[in-house]
Amino acid sequence: MTPHTSSVRRALALVSLAALPACWAGQPRTVPAPQRLANEVRSILAKERPSAGFYRDRSRLERMGVEIDPVLVSLVDDSGADAVVRTNALLLLADRRSIIAVPVLRRVVLTGDDENLRVAAVQGLQRFAPESREAANAIRAAIDDPSRRVRLTVLQALDVEDMGMIRALLRREEDAQVRSVAKALVALAESRGAPLPAEGDGTYRSTAPDGQPQIVFQPSWTDTLAGISVGALWVQVPQERLVPLAQRVEVVAGVVPAYFSQDRTAVVYEVDREIRVRDLSTGETRVLGAGIAPRPIPFADRFVYLEERLPSRRDVGSGGTEMTYEVVSAGFAPGMVDRLGTMVAIARPERHANASPVRWMVVGETPEGFVLRGERISPFLLPNPFEGQRLNPPPPRRRPR
Repeated sequence: MTPHTSSVRRALALVSLAALPACWAGQPRTVPAPQRLANEVRSILAKERPSAGFYRDRSRLERMGVEIDPVLVSLVDDSGADAVVRTNALLLLADRRSIIAVPVLRRVVLTGDDENLRVAAVQGLQRFAPESREAANAIRAAIDDPSRRVRLTVLQALDVEDMGMIRALLRREEDAQVRSVAKALVALAESRGAPLPAEGDGTYRSTAPDGQPQIVFQPSWTDTLAGISVGALWVQVPQERLVPLAQRVEVVAGVVPAYFSQDRTAVVYEVDREIRVRDLSTGETRVLGAGIAPRPIPFADRFVYLEERLPSRRDVGSGGTEMTYEVVSAGFAPGMVDRLGTMVAIARPERHANASPVRWMVVGETPEGFVLRGERISPFLLPNPFEGQRLNPPPPRRRPR
């Protein structure tokens, strides 16, 4: 180590100590600075019931330099330390967005000796999962953790694209609470565009709480290689009664283009590239016009669908075709229709016989809000459902990769 490097590190340590609360100045001068820092950090993080003062001190720790990261890791790895200290240290490492946070969180979630610590590790990884494949995969890897609390935390950290994993968990899970949460998450994901599993005869049936209606699709023609089916769409209501909606409905990649309103009293669906809404209490059907791929807006009594803009298609090489769509929002009840902006999708012949990828897009969650997203689709930010029915302006157009 050069004298210059040593001086810089000493200066960083002095700056970090200066950032700590003034009451810390009373520590004995005989305690070395690194140990004093560790002691003070441990003292702050030992609060089991945080106060306003705790959060003020924690905020100072969040703003400190990299010299605090080894202190936090040391506390996390100290099996003799108080569990509250270890958990708070791990979450602070995540909140600081430290460059070492994801590897440490991943190690803890896979090998941690305490379930509280592993729960905290999953929660910490959630902060990175939207941008970090390593973080997202570490969460998925913990789905078989022996702790029920960890499995429940993992379930709530998974996204709509992880439904295959959650369905697999349901087939082997014995804990009633975990099964209940997993089933509810499957139903939620299906309502946002997740594919449905095919039954033995090719029928698709949505997941629903006991006594609630379900979407049922019965194919009359299927191209197994392409993953495309055409057939009849129904709503199954309690007492096994089937309410017919439409024939010649197209299903691609297991995504049935039909969704309930929040209270399950109405259903929006696509048939013959037309969007319709059926009121299940009156039987009345409303035709909105040309469109495909309806998707509900979460926590709102509205949905979106796509109108292809013409001329829209152009060759992009390697057999790919770019298509431009206008995103339209409407309500399950008659009322205002809004045009939100445009999105772009690229179809390829090797994927579902050149079907547009909007057929299997999902409504995902991001830190910015809910988005329409999928492979070879430009992500589209949906209206904020908590800001009333007036809709957000569309984001800048982004070309899909």
